[in-house]
Amino acid sequence: MLWLKRILHYFGGYAPQSVRNEAGILVDAAGRKHIAIRARSTNRKRAPFVAPGLGDRIHCITLGWAFSKAHDVPVVLHLNRKKHTGGASIGNKRESWNEVLSLFPKGHVELMFHDFEPRTERSWISYLEICGFPAEIFWYQDHPGKFEVPQALEISHYLHAIPPIPAEDLSHELNLPSRFVTLQWDSMQFGRTLPPEQQEEVTECYRREGYEVVVVGGKALDPLLKNSLRHIAYAMSKAELHVGVDSAFMHMALLYLPPARIHLYNRSKGFQSHHLKRALDSGCILNHHYTDQ
Repeated sequence: MLWLKRILHYFGGYAPQSVRNEAGILVDAAGRKHIAIRARSTNRKRAPFVAPGLGDRIHCITLGWAFSKAHDVPVVLHLNRKKHTGGASIGNKRESWNEVLSLFPKGHVELMFHDFEPRTERSWISYLEICGFPAEIFWYQDHPGKFEVPQALEISHYLHAIPPIPAEDLSHELNLPSRFVTLQWDSMQFGRTLPPEQQEEVTECYRREGYEVVVVGGKALDPLLKNSLRHIAYAMSKAELHVGVDSAFMHMALLYLPPARIHLYNRSKGFQSHHLKRALDSGCILNHHYTDQ
């Protein structure tokens, strides 16, 4: 490996110039922080982490945003090949990553796509080092995965108070009620949502409290609130509450609303991801109008 680094350095392809800034943060010569999105799953042995869902992509960019704001440094997120290629739908495509990135203020997070598929986290970091990027892989100390191993960067404490982001003003394109909640029940995993009859019972509770209901996501009747993240973001930013489940729109709501104004629902014995547990730790409300005891 050392001989390859020397050859690349000679031809200008390897420039591992890194420093620690005044806050002790490892950055490159231009002052950018490089974070490698992990290559392997921490919950399944010998499986890659491919960021298959919209929620995964929102979460990854959110952690870059939170780190950038905490330390006032631009962040570069590095994505290996399986995270931006393949998939049955838009799933892992670059267009989806870039659509999510467009929601965030410019100058904080940059995406870098690599045509490289590592077999281990060590090979991923070695590849990035050879490319000249002093990248670190993160881990979650608060709710680690089954096979999680501590890495150079502990990221979870940046996610307990996510800095809010402004939403684009789309009032000329959406006619929203004066007092409403955004609501989203559909989920890629059946176990993360409530049965249909309970969904309707909970929804009716909010109506009785005087809220109109604006559905976002897959069950939305308005195409803009079904397919456009920009419009969903604007609706959330104007809502009194977001009501939903552990899904991509929970991650979005955390960008636009204080946690106490996010009501999440989950069956009492249902699966709770580390994302849901962290949202509850941050102050989101669980099962405000529901119990299945």
